[in-house]
Amino acid sequence: MKSINILISLIAVFAFTLVAAETSQAQEDARAEAIQLYNQAQELAGDRDFSGAIDLFRDALEIARENNIDDIVELVEGNLPQVARSRASAAYSQYQSERTLESINSSIRHFDAAREIGEEFNNQEVSQWATAAIPQLYYIRSVLHFRADNHSDAVEDLNTAMGLNANYAVAYYQKGIVMKAMHPDNLDMFMPWYDQAIEVAQRINDTRTLNNARNSARDELIFRAVNLADQRQYSRAIELLEKVESYDPSSATAHYRLAEIHNNRGNWDAAIRHANRSLELETGGVTDRAKIYFELGTAYKGKGDKENACSAFENARFGDFTEPANHELQFELRCEGHTASNR
Repeated sequence: MKSINILISLIAVFAFTLVAAETSQAQEDARAEAIQLYNQAQELAGDRDFSGAIDLFRDALEIARENNIDDIVELVEGNLPQVARSRASAAYSQYQSERTLESINSSIRHFDAAREIGEEFNNQEVSQWATAAIPQLYYIRSVLHFRADNHSDAVEDLNTAMGLNANYAVAYYQKGIVMKAMHPDNLDMFMPWYDQAIEVAQRINDTRTLNNARNSARDELIFRAVNLADQRQYSRAIELLEKVESYDPSSATAHYRLAEIHNNRGNWDAAIRHANRSLELETGGVTDRAKIYFELGTAYKGKGDKENACSAFENARFGDFTEPANHELQFELRCEGHTASNR
């Protein structure tokens, strides 16, 4: 009986040794396969086949995790996010070369994948890098859509960009531009987006977008006011011109146009006030100032102030206003000592 027990024990030891040997061999085989896949992945990454490298890295990682090969797991988890980052960067470089919708779509896909892979492997550097870039890619695509007159797609991409980054001032400004193209006759459809761009740009110190949005709003108001004045819709024109102050307090043009409108309405004092303010703000030369002096002279003439009218029309005798000013001086006001000139 004792001999039988010893035999059973020997068999058990042999069986255990055999299983252990087989397990060890399987572990070595798994390790060899994981290393081979890892090295192949490295070679593909070196050849800039980043997608192929990512696939092989994942295959190596699966084997390493199943067989508790911790050093290979650590190597793959450290390298895979960096390769995803390289793939995204390469995709953007291709977009910069091609400037096509197809290439920007590829960039968006690969940056989004880099973000996900960064999060998956707890690589904050890669995930944050990709997260910061993605709104800019949607903005770029929106511009491509806008240039192709795909306004709805442009708006959708801008909404996505702003949803991902609420402080993306230029996206608000671009949406104002797109909405203006879609609704050219409705200020209320696009001016609020310029206003939001200004508010965000001020908050984040984006001087370029701030100036662009302010200038666009200013120019739009002046342009529409001039058209309204031509249609003799003076009250609405004045309302728009007075709003210019909030966008550009130094706009000589806005005050010049206000002087022009007030002269047309016979509001001489208001015309004089705005013409003088326009002269204070005007940074151009005598030719640029001539039209302002002409409005100033017109206002003084309307008010019956001949002396100041003559003085203003004298200063208006430059460029296109030379002949009209001479006519006022010589034939309308008969200003003392005036001699017609062709300056």
